Amino acid sequence: MADITRADRVLQLFALLISNPSRSYSISDLMEALEIPENERRNVQRDMQTLTSANGGAYIRVLSDSRAFRYQSAIKSADNLLFPNFENTMLHFVFLQRIANMYPAASDTVTDLLEKIQKSLPANEKKAVEQLAQDLNSRILFAGTPPTFEEDSSEKLKVILRAIHERRKISTVSINEFKPHVRIPLMVILYHGEIYIGCESQTHPGDTYTLKFRRIQSVELTKETFQDNPKTLEMLRKRVRLGSAIFGPQDPKAEDVEIIFKDDVQAYLEEKPFQRSMKVEKLRNGRLLVTMKALNDDLLFRWVLSYADSAEVIKPIALRNKLREFSYFLDSTYHRNP
Repeated sequence: MADITRADRVLQLFALLISNPSRSYSISDLMEALEIPENERRNVQRDMQTLTSANGGAYIRVLSDSRAFRYQSAIKSADNLLFPNFENTMLHFVFLQRIANMYPAASDTVTDLLEKIQKSLPANEKKAVEQLAQDLNSRILFAGTPPTFEEDSSEKLKVILRAIHERRKISTVSINEFKPHVRIPLMVILYHGEIYIGCESQTHPGDTYTLKFRRIQSVELTKETFQDNPKTLEMLRKRVRLGSAIFGPQDPKAEDVEIIFKDDVQAYLEEKPFQRSMKVEKLRNGRLLVTMKALNDDLLFRWVLSYADSAEVIKPIALRNKLREFSYFLDSTYHRNP
C-alpha cells in the first residue's frame, strides 16, 4: 500500500468498522484488511485509541479477550451514524463530503459510507442536508495540499461552519490575543496543510483577510448577523485561486508562469503543487515544464528558490531577472571566505 497520511488512515479505519457493524477486528485484522504495513502498527494503535475515545466511545467500542483488544462499531448500522444534535451533525457531514476526495487512499471508502448514511435519512433530514451542502460547498475552497486536523478542531469548526451558514458573526480569541475579536466569517480555505478562515474586514468593508484555524483558541457565535456581498465573495475566491488569500494584495493580477524543472523533482511537484492551476508536462528531452497563472510575488520567488538548481524560470521575465540579481548577491556573499 502506498504511504498515506494519518487523516487517510483514520478515515479508512473508521469507515471499515462502521460499514461492518457485526464484525470485530484486532489490530492485525485491521492492518490486513487495509493493507497497512507492519511498521505502522504503533500508529494504528494510536489511531484506534483516538477513535474509541471519540464522543465517549459512542461510535467505536473496544472489546477485550484473553489475547488482545478487539474493536467493533458501537452503532448497529451505518444508517444510524448520526449525532444526537442533527443540526451539528449536518455541518460535519457536509464538511466531510466536501473534503473526502482530498484523501485519495480513503476517498472511495468514505464516499460509500456517506452515501449509505444519506440514503437512510428521513426525507426531511435528507433535504436539510442537501440544502446545507448547496450553501456551504461554495464556501469551502481548496489550494494546495490537504490540511492537518488537530484533535480538538471539531467543535471549533462546527461553530464556524454554522456561522457561515447562518450569516452570523463570530467572536474569537487567538494565540497571543488578550481579548476577543468579532469577525465576519465568509469561507473555509484549505491551503498547503492548513485551514484558514476567510473573513471580511469590518473597518474596510470589501477587503478580506484570513485567520489561521489552528491559532484560534476559542470561538463563539454572536447574535449579530451580516449580509453577503457578492463582489467581496468573488474577490476572495479570486485571491484563493491565485494564491494571494493568505499573503498578497486585495486585487491580485495573475501572470503566465513557465518554469523548467529537472525530472527528478516530479514527485515533489505533484505532491505539493504551488497552486491548483499548476500543470506539469513532461518534455521530449525528459525535463518538466510547469505552467500556471500566479502572482509574481515573494511566495513564488521563494518557492522557486526552494528547488535550487533544479528549476529555471522562463517567464515572467521580471521573476527571472530577480533570480539573476539574487544570484549576484549569493556569489558576492559566498565567493569570499568568512
